[in-house]
Amino acid sequence: MKTFALLSLAVSAAATASNARAQETEPGSQDPILVTGMHLEAPVVAGKTAIPTLETPQAISVVSANDIEARGVTRLSEALRTVAGVSRSTTYGFYDAYTIRGFDAAYGSVYLDGLVNEAGVGFNQELSAVEQVEVLKGPSSMLFGQAPLGGLINLVSKRPREDAFLKVTASTGSWNLMESTVDANALLNAAGTLLGRINLTYRDADSFVRNAGINRIFVAPAITWRPGPDTTLTVLSRYQRDHDSPISPIPAYGTVLPGIVSIPDDFAINNAGSQRVVNNRDRIQAGYIFDHRFSEALNFSQTLRYTRRKEYWNRWMFAAGFIDADGNYSDEPTDTIGRYFYGPYNATDKDFAVDSRFTGKFRIGGITHEWLGGIDYRQNRSTYFSAGDYDSTHFPLNIANPDYDEVYDTSFVQGAPGGSKAHQTGIYLQDHLKFGDFATLTLGGRYDWAEASGQKDDAFSPRIGATVKLATGVNAYASWSKSFLPQLYSQQVVGFDADGNPIGGPVPPERGKNIELGVKFAPDGARLSGSLAIYQLTRQNVTTSDPVYLDFSVVTGEQRARGVEAEMQWQPINGLSLNFAYTFTDAMVTKDNFFSVGAPLSNVPRHNIGAFAQYEVQDGPLAGLGATLGVSYNSRRNGDIYSVNPDGSVLLWLPAYTLVDAGLTYRGDGWGLQLTVANLFDERYFPDTGGIDRVTPGNPRNWRLTLSRTF
Repeated sequence: MKTFALLSLAVSAAATASNARAQETEPGSQDPILVTGMHLEAPVVAGKTAIPTLETPQAISVVSANDIEARGVTRLSEALRTVAGVSRSTTYGFYDAYTIRGFDAAYGSVYLDGLVNEAGVGFNQELSAVEQVEVLKGPSSMLFGQAPLGGLINLVSKRPREDAFLKVTASTGSWNLMESTVDANALLNAAGTLLGRINLTYRDADSFVRNAGINRIFVAPAITWRPGPDTTLTVLSRYQRDHDSPISPIPAYGTVLPGIVSIPDDFAINNAGSQRVVNNRDRIQAGYIFDHRFSEALNFSQTLRYTRRKEYWNRWMFAAGFIDADGNYSDEPTDTIGRYFYGPYNATDKDFAVDSRFTGKFRIGGITHEWLGGIDYRQNRSTYFSAGDYDSTHFPLNIANPDYDEVYDTSFVQGAPGGSKAHQTGIYLQDHLKFGDFATLTLGGRYDWAEASGQKDDAFSPRIGATVKLATGVNAYASWSKSFLPQLYSQQVVGFDADGNPIGGPVPPERGKNIELGVKFAPDGARLSGSLAIYQLTRQNVTTSDPVYLDFSVVTGEQRARGVEAEMQWQPINGLSLNFAYTFTDAMVTKDNFFSVGAPLSNVPRHNIGAFAQYEVQDGPLAGLGATLGVSYNSRRNGDIYSVNPDGSVLLWLPAYTLVDAGLTYRGDGWGLQLTVANLFDERYFPDTGGIDRVTPGNPRNWRLTLSRTF
């Protein structure tokens, strides 16, 4: 019934919009397939300036909406497979999570249109309303303030355009997938100064894991007003409602490590029926992007957004060791898993962010200066009630004969309310000097003030970089930069009272340093572009538990990542495009009072390869018929830095794996049909883990069929 309703909706919308079609497409004609990936002569939104990527002394990757559509993916982690330097991280195996250049970036790394999009909680980004995904690698604190050392991801919203169109899709697939999307754009007045666009998505699916599934409603309307040739105001808004039954990771013993009983990948930690896990979220966003050009030498831009998020979850179970025959907790594997009970949890978060900046250009003594100066501010207020029962013996689950209908005993569940307020203000300035067309020098600095829970931090984050032209469309670059990440919720011992009890005080912010060398190339007349980078990142002021005063931290930790990244996009012939990415990462602990020096960081493969090929027949009776092939490889990863033995040996290795994805497509007369099969050879793999009790199984072979109509 759902399938029929979705197909009816798609066909009805298509028929209604047929008269609004802006341009007729000749029967059999096809849009040319272009090289996917990076266009190095264009700037990125996250750069905040009009400086081409080729002249930016930093490794940057771009995944376009066309790339995402061609691969048939809906999750951000899947869209990033051909981005060098990025691999899967973990947030319970449910939310978007990844490492960038060896360091976890699961929280606080995703931006939307240049403003932070989530403040410290897990989330699944919706890609149907995204024009492109920009990955800035290495420290970006000079432009954005507090941010993970490895890099950040900026999503660029689809915005109104000058051509009227309507695209409707209906999809079905594995695990009862039902999905429909609408992307509609129109001119709203005769003068063409008012444009509108709306993206709609409905998605409902079960999971390969028992008792799990997702349901999403997403609406993203946008209006652009151009009162004059030098002024543009785009109002962007989003509504997202998720009613999910999320998965929970499974223990390493019985999956990656030998156990008493083997645990299948579809094994559910959560119960079913009336005891099913619930995770509901409502999220509303509203804001704008304003641009005004005063002259060739002076421009002003401002981006502002308000977000209100309400979240509720309950009965979310997590594996916690094992239970022996006497009902006691056991670290050693048995045939019964212990479980923690999370919930009920209620939270309301309100985020506000605004970034105001001036840009300009002037020339002195043969040197062109492209300058940027701005101030940004962001604030988060949250209130919550959090409860749970963390005695794992209260919720045993037999592996061979799980009782998913058993009613939970919640008599021991306890909780408490809480709340927080955090804000950050930053002032930044950058000068990009161009010495003719053969060299550039970029100098930038930013000062930040951050505060949360009564603690305050401030820091200066510089960046220095240069590019040199080796040939037309080929630049070498070098850069040095620092990152800044406050640790406002940690305390260290700063003294003792008269009774000898420790007195807590703030810990300094995490600081990171990056040294990077690279080459970017997009030769004129060549259907080839790409980049090569080598780098060293050093993460300092890492806090670990105080071995004497357990409620406090000590600042002794240091971690380092060294790596090589290579990306290439090539169109050898019309209709064929190739994407390739290779990453070598050596990420380890270099100084610590708890972790073993030399221990590899969690969820970081030493070798990572991503490749994607797309071909479409250009002429003849088979014109419009196409095929895709994707391959990704991850070498083995340390699954749990806490389980590394004192001698440095790793207890939990996640095995290496190779995934192959394939697809068939057809386009013609405004219609499109796409079939994609992910994990074609049904490889059993474990992409990430949160520790010895939280291993995430990868998706088995699955398929997706999409019918689309464009007017």
